[in-house]
Amino acid sequence: MKILLLVSNADTKAGSGRNVATISAVLRDAGHEVTVLAYTKGFWRFVREVRKRAKTNDIVQAIDINPVGLPGYLATRFTKAKFIIIAQAAYAIAPLYSRKAALLSRIVYRGADAVVAGSSFVAQEIQKKVPGLEVSVIDPGIDMSKFSDVANTGKHTARTDPYIIGVGAVKARKGYDVSLRAFALLKADFPRLRYVIVGSQTDEPLYFSMLTELARELGVGRDVDFLANVPDAGLNELYDRASVFVLTSVNLGFHFEGFGMVFLEAAAHGLPSVGTLGNGIADAVEDGTTGILVPQHDPEATARAIRTILTDTAKAERMSIRARAFAREHDLPHLTRCYEGLYRDIFTS
Repeated sequence: MKILLLVSNADTKAGSGRNVATISAVLRDAGHEVTVLAYTKGFWRFVREVRKRAKTNDIVQAIDINPVGLPGYLATRFTKAKFIIIAQAAYAIAPLYSRKAALLSRIVYRGADAVVAGSSFVAQEIQKKVPGLEVSVIDPGIDMSKFSDVANTGKHTARTDPYIIGVGAVKARKGYDVSLRAFALLKADFPRLRYVIVGSQTDEPLYFSMLTELARELGVGRDVDFLANVPDAGLNELYDRASVFVLTSVNLGFHFEGFGMVFLEAAAHGLPSVGTLGNGIADAVEDGTTGILVPQHDPEATARAIRTILTDTAKAERMSIRARAFAREHDLPHLTRCYEGLYRDIFTS
């Protein structure tokens, strides 16, 4: 089958970009011919380019409504190509609340041969504005062959150099100010505990500056390590040696955590997680079994969750074992089966 994948950005440094790369890889490995086409300025020029390619493809698959959904919809009208929308996060939702774009966005959603959300939260948010729309959920997949299969026995026994880790671009939506305050609340009882934050520091430089100043004000400036441009091998080592993964993402307008690939990566390392409620993280973390979910903007609840994992070693070990099993459930063969099942459905319906 020939598949044209429309994307706004294929940068694999971001979770959405890694998801696109993963989808492309599993479909190619399954024998499909996949072409990735990134959006270029000039709306109608892009529509014409997509339409030209749609005539020789079986499926046109758009990642989110903005900016490639409408061009994909228009370009596939009156062609044999099936049109699918993969709704990942903000750019799948925000247009539905725009006075200028809401009507067109609803038309595009209803006109698609299939709509797939990257989490239950994203599916529910779409259905709020497009009532009755059928939305399938296919969680992102992870290549487990890239992660060590060594058992995690003993990972949560007492350590002389414990640290918690957060991974993701340093920007307000990731809620690092919340987790930093939670970390400060723990320092009296865990004086050797450190906090390692891995991610780009240039996305929101003012927020990064605010965080470093906040760390100093809270008295933990020397206990927090901000790391950028960490290669995959180095990141894997950081995951392996950490005690808890923490990312207290917050919803800012229509910008929210659509799923949270980093939680799945942490799980692949057998690392229990602390995340937030009210976004797509609920699909990436099984609350109480692979980690703990807390309310957004709540340093105290975050600190309690981290404390539980640090002090209840038996529970942490159970979470570690279940986390790795959970990650295996999202291995690439599962993702392949989901998409091939979707394709069969739209061609036989």
